[in-house]
Amino acid sequence: MQRTVARSRRRSVLRAGAPLLLIGLLGGCLLPPEPVTEVGEDVFNLYVIVLILAGIVFVGVEGFILYAIVRYRRKPGDETLPEQIHGNTAVEVIWTLIPTVIVLILFGFSMATLGDVEARSENPGVTVQVDGFQWNWTFRYEDGPVVQAQGGEPPVLTVPVGEPVRLVLNSLDVNHSFYVPQFLIKRDLIDLGENGRDNELEFTITEAGTYAGQCAEFCGERHADMVFVVEAMDRAAYDEYIAALASGETPPATGGGDCATTIEIKANNTQFDIDSFDVPADTDFCITFENQENMPHNVAIYEGDEAIFTGEFLNEAGEITYNVPALPAGEYRFNCDAHSQAMVGDVTVTQ
Repeated sequence: MQRTVARSRRRSVLRAGAPLLLIGLLGGCLLPPEPVTEVGEDVFNLYVIVLILAGIVFVGVEGFILYAIVRYRRKPGDETLPEQIHGNTAVEVIWTLIPTVIVLILFGFSMATLGDVEARSENPGVTVQVDGFQWNWTFRYEDGPVVQAQGGEPPVLTVPVGEPVRLVLNSLDVNHSFYVPQFLIKRDLIDLGENGRDNELEFTITEAGTYAGQCAEFCGERHADMVFVVEAMDRAAYDEYIAALASGETPPATGGGDCATTIEIKANNTQFDIDSFDVPADTDFCITFENQENMPHNVAIYEGDEAIFTGEFLNEAGEITYNVPALPAGEYRFNCDAHSQAMVGDVTVTQ
């Protein structure tokens, strides 16, 4: 008899615990991307706080509901009307104070985070005017080059790591929105006319790398084509890159530096000369890419549908060396973003 009761209790615990475990797993899957900006870290922390408090409220409310269902359920043959309770001052005070305290906590953290997001440095390291229009972007560096899309490929916004970057956002037609998922911030571009004040977005990137961006405000039938790329690099590489752009030369390879492993890839007749390569895990490596024809090609590395690395395009015959940040062990693919169906291969990152 005792074994039967014990098994019944275990089953009850499992039935109650399984949904809570599933909720916890789903909550982890719904976390935003790991932030790569200073204010993004604040936004991420605020999200976690909200998620935890929401989880506490959910578990508390659902727990009491389930308890009431089980504890006070009507049993067969029970025809007695239970005692009717018409109010409890202590309980009503408690369930009023708890949400009030939660809201005040969230308000405090939200205001602190908003203050960090809206903060402006006196002398940003880089100032760029961002013009959004149907359906592309133009980046105008202060006293520097103007970057536009070429060959049907997304424009590249190059910025230094560890320095404040200020974007002055302007729309040339309808409303748009500047959004990079890893920044955890988006900001609208609105045509406010001659007397209006453009929106601004300031951030400091903490990790060098390549980050995909997009318009996050539906702006017309080709809204999905309104994408861009952010290349973050150290200050020396950034200065060299911008100088090359200003002089009309081919920019140097993203990332720079020496590599212990270098992969050579050539493109001709809309095909790569290799269909796979292996590199060691957790180690930067280089890709020497030679475009042997006068059509735009590049090399990008993907994990599933997510771009892990996006190399600069060569729009004509030439050679460029990419410095690819270290990747964890696993299976990836590489392709040309302009010809992703025809030019594709496998990347194996080994331990």
